[in-house]
Amino acid sequence: MSKTLRSGCEPKLLPDRRVELLWADGEVSRFHFVWLRQQHFHPAIGRPDLPSGSPLRLPDDPERLEVERCHIDAGELVVDWRNDGAQTRHALTWLRDNAYDDALRLARKPDLRTWEGVQASQFQWHDWQTLLDDDEALFELFTQLRDRGLARVNNAPVADGEIEQMARRFGELRATDFGVITDIMSRPTAEAGRYANIGAGGYHELAPHTDEGWRYAPPGISFHLCLEQPEGGSGTSRLCDGLLAAERLRAHDPESFEFLTRVPYRFAAARNPQERFFAQGRIIVTDLDEDIIGVRFSDRTLGVQSLPSDLIEPAYRALAAFARELYEADLTYEHLLTPGEMHIFDNHRVLHARAGFDPEAGVRRIQQCSVDREEFHNSLRQLAERLGYQQAANMTLPSGALG
Repeated sequence: MSKTLRSGCEPKLLPDRRVELLWADGEVSRFHFVWLRQQHFHPAIGRPDLPSGSPLRLPDDPERLEVERCHIDAGELVVDWRNDGAQTRHALTWLRDNAYDDALRLARKPDLRTWEGVQASQFQWHDWQTLLDDDEALFELFTQLRDRGLARVNNAPVADGEIEQMARRFGELRATDFGVITDIMSRPTAEAGRYANIGAGGYHELAPHTDEGWRYAPPGISFHLCLEQPEGGSGTSRLCDGLLAAERLRAHDPESFEFLTRVPYRFAAARNPQERFFAQGRIIVTDLDEDIIGVRFSDRTLGVQSLPSDLIEPAYRALAAFARELYEADLTYEHLLTPGEMHIFDNHRVLHARAGFDPEAGVRRIQQCSVDREEFHNSLRQLAERLGYQQAANMTLPSGALG
């Protein structure tokens, strides 16, 4: 990717208040006057040259901006502004990294590759210690998790709390409904407290779901590390790609797909006197390019819907249509985790489930924790920069089920 201009080509002023640059690789970028001004006077990274207490600078009125001239100097676009006499300088490398013409903007989006169950069963197993010792190996896992929403790790130490060491490579841990680090295992009712009869603490089969959709911002990256699994036991882990199910719904039932991307549903956790959680969110989230970037779905925490009367039946019809896609057998990846194996998955994309098991057969214990997606994305970008993968560091990563 070229970050220099084609030889002999100077910046061109366009009549619609844009500056045109022709790159050496043939790509063309056009930058609005107001965009250039905003990045110079009020960039997201701040202006260390401005003294503290400087007055707030609001965005310029685009129609009042006029350019006297622009040229290239020392690898920078230099713009002289007629309207106020200011001069701004913009590094060509930075302009190329942030160019927003469609081709270059879309190239910064990750390739969110969908998968069926049989494909996921062939995904690489990453060695635990290698991930701790080797940044290149960790970056490989990071990119797979970014693009597929799922990664697998083996040879983990089978001991309480070890999961934290790995999870902190992804970012700061987040407290979920069950705590920061907690066990998924069946508990006798007398000992279960507020978690009595809640799916994760039971032993019955669980349908595919994302966790804690009843929060405004559900947990992001989930870690499930097996510490105990009885001989010949069940409780097989099941995972499916919500993006693939949503894509299938778009192809098979466009009306239901459009409804789920537009109308927010109510999710609830009010299962005992300690819970009164309610949140609204779209089941399927798309971005401005109509790419699917997240799902929020759980049959067990779908709340009482409060929608206009004419939307009630369409809401349940669309929900059922999506559930049918999710429950197709070919979507499901199944694996009985054994001690030392771990699944890492994006809770804004990958739905998880569990086969039922006999609690009398022995203890089944999965230790879990979570890292917010923005924490993971921050860690990914920093690691990419350290390793010299600037293109990966500069990607525009999706906000998932938040929309």
